[in-house]
Amino acid sequence: MKNNGLDKKKLTYLCRLLFDLTKISVIYIDELDEIQAEFSSHYMTNPFYSDKRSLLTQLLTYPKDISVPVLQHTNNLENYIVVPVIDKKNIVGSILIGPILYREIEEETVTGLMEDNRLPPKKKDELLYYYSCVPVVDKITLLHAGAFIYYSVYGKELNITDIIEQGLPEDHPSLHVKSHLDITLAKRRQDALIHHDLMIERDLFQCIKEGNKKKLIEMMENFESLFEGEGILAKKSYLRSQKNSIICLIATATRSAIDGGLNPELALTLSDLYIQQLEEAQEIKEAIAIRNKSMYDFAEKVHTSKALGYSRSIVLCINYIFNHIYQNLSLEQLAEKSELHPNYLSKLFKKEVGKSVSQYIREQRIEEAKKLLHLSTYTISEIGTLLNFHDQSYFTTTFKKIVGVTPKQYRNNH
Repeated sequence: MKNNGLDKKKLTYLCRLLFDLTKISVIYIDELDEIQAEFSSHYMTNPFYSDKRSLLTQLLTYPKDISVPVLQHTNNLENYIVVPVIDKKNIVGSILIGPILYREIEEETVTGLMEDNRLPPKKKDELLYYYSCVPVVDKITLLHAGAFIYYSVYGKELNITDIIEQGLPEDHPSLHVKSHLDITLAKRRQDALIHHDLMIERDLFQCIKEGNKKKLIEMMENFESLFEGEGILAKKSYLRSQKNSIICLIATATRSAIDGGLNPELALTLSDLYIQQLEEAQEIKEAIAIRNKSMYDFAEKVHTSKALGYSRSIVLCINYIFNHIYQNLSLEQLAEKSELHPNYLSKLFKKEVGKSVSQYIREQRIEEAKKLLHLSTYTISEIGTLLNFHDQSYFTTTFKKIVGVTPKQYRNNH
């Protein structure tokens, strides 16, 4: 087989070259879907698949009229670029670049994937090891790797947007919403099922943005009547439909809280926790209770944040400290973040917060230590080390000075 002067030997060399450059695994498959060459830092197959053949079958399923690289994703968070090798309009092979991950996979995610795939617990360590071996690469780099192979094979330049725009084929089932739109609209109007007034929705999220819990409570008490005409978000389960609706509500409330000045990391983590709790709900009344509690919680936290009345520069510093409490922190870092001179920031911080930057950081570390003492199984020594205290004696002394008791006494009493 030849293609623009590239035989199997040269295609194999090209795959090796790309692997050496990027350290992303590369596989060359011939016209019979047989592996001719494979280059990888590890040769493990994801334990979710019975064998490599089942994975390859999934990746090589794409319209045969496509000639440009195809971005492929598995259900297990792996990402690939598949470059068809075409000779006289016939696909005579493929080059697979991947797997890569767009971000590191957390243990909780692996546990969830195992539950979805009904894998036994004994597979967990094997899966964690597999995901630790898969390189974390951004999507643009993967797309460029596909464009590089394409140019090397065909001698043609390719913009990565050409790969992205491949998208889904027109007849893909997920695109059938358009065909149902007109009839669904007609039926809803015949039954007078009109969605709620968007002004009501804006008022609700404005309450969260302003931290106006009192008005929010009034609106939530009349939620069902105010939001009459809600659509069905899951046909087979009323509980699932309600959960989907509440997830949308929490997501928008999260952004409103951030717009209102709440620390983004705090708001997003709070959102994650409420949605996780919602997913565990088994009854409608439990889901509604979570819905209401999440809305009140966001408004209350925004109100508390606004009550401090800090300037934008100080809010930036406080948020940075919150997000990096387990790392080394310095006045110089905060000054760079807030775009202020260290001396000026020091004076401004003391004026607005009422304490020095170093004192504030120390107190926040102790607040975090209290949570770890209460909620985790870390030893006292481990907690001190995690929070950047020089030694256990200094940690204990600082803790007692701020809290009034030693870390051991605090843990025993909680």
